[in-house]
Amino acid sequence: MSVIHFLNVLEGDCNIIQHDSDRITVIDVSNGYNDVDTDEEKAVKASEMRKLMLSRTQVPSDKKDYHQKKTPDNPIQYLKKYGIKNIFRFIITHPDMDHLDGIRDLYTDFSVTNTWDTDNLKYIDPNGNFAGYNKEDWEFYRKLRAGQYTGTGRKTYHATEVNEYYNQDDLKILAPTTALIKQANDSGNFNDSSYVLLYTPKKANGGNWKFLFAGDSEDSTWEYILANFKDEVANVDVLFAPHHGRDSGRSYEFLKTVNPKVTLFGNASSRHLAYNCYKPIRITNNQAGYVIVDISEDKITFYVKNYEFAKYYKHKRNWGDPVYNTKFQAYGLFKFDA
Repeated sequence: MSVIHFLNVLEGDCNIIQHDSDRITVIDVSNGYNDVDTDEEKAVKASEMRKLMLSRTQVPSDKKDYHQKKTPDNPIQYLKKYGIKNIFRFIITHPDMDHLDGIRDLYTDFSVTNTWDTDNLKYIDPNGNFAGYNKEDWEFYRKLRAGQYTGTGRKTYHATEVNEYYNQDDLKILAPTTALIKQANDSGNFNDSSYVLLYTPKKANGGNWKFLFAGDSEDSTWEYILANFKDEVANVDVLFAPHHGRDSGRSYEFLKTVNPKVTLFGNASSRHLAYNCYKPIRITNNQAGYVIVDISEDKITFYVKNYEFAKYYKHKRNWGDPVYNTKFQAYGLFKFDA
């Protein structure tokens, strides 16, 4: 019916949804490079900070290092592998560089029909230190935000707004609100300006699956969501953990309501991940590589890139050996039924 690809993009986030409408949603980009590197891109790739990103898994002593940081996914090449040429909507959850890393090349190599953005006021000094990211990506985003790039339709949707196409694709915006964006602009902390999205494809029993994409949302966002959408975010099937699953001094009270069956942790050093705050089942990019969620009305099936992780995970539970899926180029991990 539909497929979610949760990519292992070195630092930051990139999620791809192949909807049953055949439309493509991409949420954030990181480690995105096309086949032609500018001088700036060559310098970024050769920088000490980029080399550090490739090596800093920093796995806790009680967990195995599967070295997935060393082979990150390139979203541009990944999309091409699936023959994708048009991105119907590209969603910039918030304007941090680990969510914009490769945006210029993405728009160079793909037709992007709609871009979701916020009216944020984030500023980065063009003469400053981009810390392993590409200044050209920031300059491209700045022009896009200002309406100076006309190759896409820029949309600034907020919670509670309704749109035919994203409702047809079973997407609902839970955040941000204009008040949250103002708060972010006033404070300079743009995590609480993040888009938070609920994706609800249909189940066989007449209900809906629940997938919750949390961006880098923090406490103010979750206070709003729980006050306004508590029933809708209760007991989700899959949570794409806020801020990559990092333990960043936040409140985890929202998890009592969200109560996910499966939590996916994005790209962050393992020693910063809040393993103890999220109940099992947890899957990290650091262990699994990319994760693919194949959704039908009857069941959800999870696949992972890394065979060694899949083998360990299944053997620990006496589930036999992982089976390779040629369509997804990944190994079956588990499934659960509607």
